[in-house]
Amino acid sequence: MADRKSTPRKESVASAVSPSRTIYSTPSTSTSGFNSGNDSSPPWDQGWQLFIPASIQDGPSRFGFIENALAEGNEQRLQEVEERCKTLVSESPDGSDERRWLVRQLVEVRLKLQEKKDDDISSKATVRLVLGHHMQLQENNLHNTKLQCDRCCAAIWAMIHSWFRCRDCDFVCHTRCLSQVTRACVHVAVSERPEYELRICPEVGLASAQRFKCTECNTSVIFTDHSWSEPRICDYSGCYFCPTCHWNTTAIIPARVVHNWDFEPRKVSRAAQQLLKLMAEKPVLVLKDLNPRLFGLVEELSVIQGLREDLLQMKRYLSTCDSAIAQHIMWQVGSKQHLIENAHSYSLQDLIDIYSGTMLPYINQIHESFSKHIKEDCKVCFGRGFVCELCNSKKVQVLFPFDPAAYSCPSCLFVFHNSCWHKRKNSECPRCLRIKERQRKLSTNCDDEEEP
Repeated sequence: MADRKSTPRKESVASAVSPSRTIYSTPSTSTSGFNSGNDSSPPWDQGWQLFIPASIQDGPSRFGFIENALAEGNEQRLQEVEERCKTLVSESPDGSDERRWLVRQLVEVRLKLQEKKDDDISSKATVRLVLGHHMQLQENNLHNTKLQCDRCCAAIWAMIHSWFRCRDCDFVCHTRCLSQVTRACVHVAVSERPEYELRICPEVGLASAQRFKCTECNTSVIFTDHSWSEPRICDYSGCYFCPTCHWNTTAIIPARVVHNWDFEPRKVSRAAQQLLKLMAEKPVLVLKDLNPRLFGLVEELSVIQGLREDLLQMKRYLSTCDSAIAQHIMWQVGSKQHLIENAHSYSLQDLIDIYSGTMLPYINQIHESFSKHIKEDCKVCFGRGFVCELCNSKKVQVLFPFDPAAYSCPSCLFVFHNSCWHKRKNSECPRCLRIKERQRKLSTNCDDEEEP
């Protein structure tokens, strides 16, 4: 499948900055035989060849023997290829795409060998490796569950049909369709590059870029009345698909949310739907970089941003408090650990929850629980509060950095009343002045001791 250069469609957007294409590169935990290239377009969009390093694609086919051995499935041949792969891995440059790809291929060869050994015990292999999918044979379901094959679109009657499901991306197909699978596992793309397409429906053109072929299975598609092969555009990737690969399923598009705060579901391909499902909980959207104007347009988003900054301040108290650790107070955030890791990363599900109104009560509850422990329940945390040095009031009030009326010095982190800080006579923080004076005296004493 030829590579395509996408041109963003003109559309009115609320963004003040153009969407960035930052790659969040993390090591993959998948054991598939693919590795991502350097193209900035969505990994699944260009077919499985994108997952092979460009240096290997452009050069002579030096590693074709690996794919041939995996296809043949001969045990003796696989053992020879395993040894040869280990040699090539040791000879390849450290950290290179070639080494990463070879390591993945070595893992696939070893898995294939294990599968062959399992075949000696059982005539049926329960797991098959197909284009990065880990297809697991499913047992017959007595409840007669009806599914739809992702390859042929025909029904799968779980009680009578033999079928496989990918344990990574939930791709399902009949056993007879297993050898005809053309869609690479989107879990590989998510593991390699967990990022979204942040251009709004970057349509590439059915005639010029796709030559009237389906992006995924390369089937010819044409515009005719009542034709089963009519092309269907995916609003996420901007590519055209045949009806077998595009079921008119709908999903919320991240690019439209980030730039237009638009949560209307739109039609996407099956591959895009699976990718969006896997990416939904990953906090990869940094709104302050992608579209900072949203915080001024969406009141709930601005409030939640402030609460998250408070949670980061509270974490400094709770992470060093034995009582809080014993009570697992910070576990209240559940699977949304990014809420107390930083204040700027959001997942698509976070934005959906903000739009639906469920996120603000959730964070408020956590905020109140954390604050109650620090200010009321724990004497150790309360003892780490601050007393304003600039305040003339006779009533002593213990302040914390997350209090609404408090100001925290960015240099020494000392806390003052916000009103006292703005009324101060000296432009500098009194604690910072004391620290500088102490350092000056120490420096002077060291110089005096060094003199003969």
